[in-house]
Amino acid sequence: MSLEPLDWQPPAVGTAVDAAGDLRWVRLPVPGPLGHINVWLAPGRSGRVLIDTGMNQPETHAAWDSLTESESLADGLEAILVTHHHPDHFGMAAALASRFSVPVRMSAPARAAAQGSLGSAGANALREYRETWGVDFEDLLLRARAAGVFEKLTSGVPAAAPPITDGERVAELRDPWRASVHFGHAEGHVCLHWQEAQLTISGDQLLPTISSNISLYPGAGSADPLADFLASLDRLGALSAQTIILPAHGQPFRGAPWRARQLRAGHERRLAQLLEFCREPRTTGALVGELFGARNLEGWNSLLAYGETLAHVRYLHVRNGLARLAQGGQVHWQRT
Repeated sequence: MSLEPLDWQPPAVGTAVDAAGDLRWVRLPVPGPLGHINVWLAPGRSGRVLIDTGMNQPETHAAWDSLTESESLADGLEAILVTHHHPDHFGMAAALASRFSVPVRMSAPARAAAQGSLGSAGANALREYRETWGVDFEDLLLRARAAGVFEKLTSGVPAAAPPITDGERVAELRDPWRASVHFGHAEGHVCLHWQEAQLTISGDQLLPTISSNISLYPGAGSADPLADFLASLDRLGALSAQTIILPAHGQPFRGAPWRARQLRAGHERRLAQLLEFCREPRTTGALVGELFGARNLEGWNSLLAYGETLAHVRYLHVRNGLARLAQGGQVHWQRT
């Protein structure tokens, strides 16, 4: 079985429609090519539970004004669950928690990530990143105009609530949804599974038409994000092919095993491409050019491209596929 998009009619941005399992499927606006994020209203113990919140921007505030009335949320929202800390998922969490006086739950690693930002790495971490990988991250942030972006697109960090843990039966939800916690795309990314109904809310961990960005940034220590993401794909790929995947972007679909294999194969091709390219010593910048070619890498795209390239370099380096060389004051990489 290959990927099977479901023929459900998606909601217009800022509205909701019925989905499987008594869920309400909500689409919220996101700037750029994505255009939207899917978030979900699920039955709670006495009201409803929101899963992901949208980005902190005027258009999303307006959408929630409308949804509060159309979905009778003023007295009907019990809790908010957040899959991970990226602004399109987490951005409105604090604002909505305050508005509806409800708790916000996420995994402990996701909360820790939300309390930092792309520009919050200390001087030592920035120096180590520059010396190890040959990339001036502060310059990347400046060129991407990304400093402070996470803070601007989030409404703050809501009050602490009990963290979501791997394998837990999520008590706020009426139906027997269990959580799984994943890494690679974001620290402590939560997916939700209702096995009996064959439903999975996958967030960004399993998307139907695009691959989530997998990046290595300052302060990551010994993290190996691509290895973490591949392990997550193996885990989600073990779901039944009949399981309905409810992704954060795009159309709900069946065929999780096939999609997980396809995404893994894409990363394996990139790894092989880097190994072939590095038969001769190459700078990190050259590796970015090899993987991303002549694409427009201005601004934010440049930051993502460098981060993703280095996640693949880290994967190969720790497995002795690439050697790090210091030549002429620059970091180079060569196949071992």
